[in-house]
Amino acid sequence: MSRQQIFDGIEAIAKKIFGDGTIITEETTSADIEKWDSMNHVILIATIEKEFVVTFDIMEIIGITKFGDFVDLIEKKQDQCK
Repeated sequence: MSRQQIFDGIEAIAKKIFGDGTIITEETTSADIEKWDSMNHVILIATIEKEFVVTFDIMEIIGITKFGDFVDLIEKKQDQCK
């Protein structure tokens, strides 16, 4: 799966959680999205894990500061499966 395909999947998930009008880029952070609270953060992580069939450990989750970090982690996990 390409980086763009991963991002597109994450973007679709984020728009379902935060609203269709939400602008998502790889640089978008929680501070950029008004509806990004602790509950939606948990929902976002759980939905991404389910959609991409990955599991993030606590240290990975702590290190996520922007959407691009999700893409990086998924790419890393895909490379580990090869």
